[in-house]
Amino acid sequence: MVGLTRNFVALRWRLLRGSLQGDGSDRLGVIVSTALSAVIGVIGATALATAGHTISDPATMYVLVGVIGTTGVVALGVVAGVSQPIDPRVLAIEPLTEGQRALGLLSATASGPPGLAGIAIGIGVVVGAVRGPASLLVIVPAVVAWLLVLLVAARTATNLLALLVNRAPRLGMVMMGLGGLVFYVAVQIAPPVVSRLEPSARERLTEVLSWTPMGQLGRSLGTVDTSMLTASLHLLAGVMFLPALAVVYLWSTTRLTTSVRRRTDPAHAGPVRRGWRVASRALCGRGPTGAVAWRSILTRFRTPRTAIETFLGAGIGLAAVLAPALLRDGAGSGAVLVGGAVQLAVLFMAGNSFGNDGPALTNELLTGVGPRTVARGKARSIAVVAAPVAVIGPLIAAGVTGEWRFLPAGLLVGAGGLLAGVGGAIVQSTFVPIATPESDNPFAHGESGRGLLSALLLLGVLVVLALFTLPLFLALFWANAFGSVGWVSVIGVITVAVGWGVMRGGVALSTRHLARRGPEFVQAITPAR
Repeated sequence: MVGLTRNFVALRWRLLRGSLQGDGSDRLGVIVSTALSAVIGVIGATALATAGHTISDPATMYVLVGVIGTTGVVALGVVAGVSQPIDPRVLAIEPLTEGQRALGLLSATASGPPGLAGIAIGIGVVVGAVRGPASLLVIVPAVVAWLLVLLVAARTATNLLALLVNRAPRLGMVMMGLGGLVFYVAVQIAPPVVSRLEPSARERLTEVLSWTPMGQLGRSLGTVDTSMLTASLHLLAGVMFLPALAVVYLWSTTRLTTSVRRRTDPAHAGPVRRGWRVASRALCGRGPTGAVAWRSILTRFRTPRTAIETFLGAGIGLAAVLAPALLRDGAGSGAVLVGGAVQLAVLFMAGNSFGNDGPALTNELLTGVGPRTVARGKARSIAVVAAPVAVIGPLIAAGVTGEWRFLPAGLLVGAGGLLAGVGGAIVQSTFVPIATPESDNPFAHGESGRGLLSALLLLGVLVVLALFTLPLFLALFWANAFGSVGWVSVIGVITVAVGWGVMRGGVALSTRHLARRGPEFVQAITPAR
């Protein structure tokens, strides 16, 4: 077993070194991932080691860290979808038993930069919880058990999701989308709700969480300085479910190794769907640009992965601006204007428009469709798909606050935000496209590292958009402070004009890049298999 584990660990790091030998985005992605893991590991370990000896109630901290940490890791696995360092299906032909394969995959996951960061955090927990040499007899097994639960639970959730995606692709993608929305809403709502709880309510919440397996492990760390026997009993209670979790992980890994995607017949379109198709086709326009736009929309919604990415990105982006505005005390007409700030939603849902459309887009470029036509068609398709978000945001805010007189201004702001977001999304998608894999393999992915580079470019795009839109939003809220619907509407019209200029600039920049780096761009959007 030691030799097997060593081989999988070596394979994991050989893959990382291979990524370092790729193009600039691959190399940058590995460097950034490793650096972030190191920073998170060092900061987390230092914070937990210090807090364990300084706070007045470490038992509560360990319960919350155990439960919230495990839930967060599993939720991130669901949101991120199906990804593993090593594809288990590639190992199906290797002379390995089911147990050897499962253990090797766990070893590969634990030995990567994120896994090493988790181990560093575990060491920090040990340092913070230790209360003498004898306490290590309970603390070390408890921390090791916690790290094992984190690892096995995350991998099990990923395996089960991958199986669901194979058996029912659309349902699996819907689960990923809903999981992402629930996770985002929980992150937004939970901290302020918990901070407003009375001390007695917090104690009751901790008491409830302590009855979970992770809570029992946290209790063992918190009671080790008062009673070794009590801490040992909590430790036993916490690890009792680990064998059952290991069995589920082994079963899911084995099933996934030979899993084949089930094909389903397309559903028939109803009247509402036909009406949507007619309206969308009309908005795309005629000519080559309209054809590219319409084909892009069809590809987006006929592929489960990209369809769910669209809805998920729109939901999270809209919630990011609406939730703070509506949850604060005294939410009023300003929330209606904020509801129109849909740039983030557009970037989230369409920031990889070229990468999601690689094969068809490659055919268009190779058959003589010009870069300007491709860029304009993509921009038009993004605008058509994201247009409802620019209407839904102000409508929700007006319905919640009752400030319907500001709705026209909110819709103008929404139109401006939509156009500016289209310009930003087309630039982001042009410079860092991430090819969507054409494969039944649920673990297939595009070029490694491009996700991180795309996130950095997204940050840069947001900064540039802020430079254009921040003065307008300041002017909007200045006019709103005086309750002037007229001035707010005038500034809303200016917002539309600025958004149109940003979109035109984004299309021009995209066209120039496609014309100069056509071969490299085609290679980047070619799906991995």
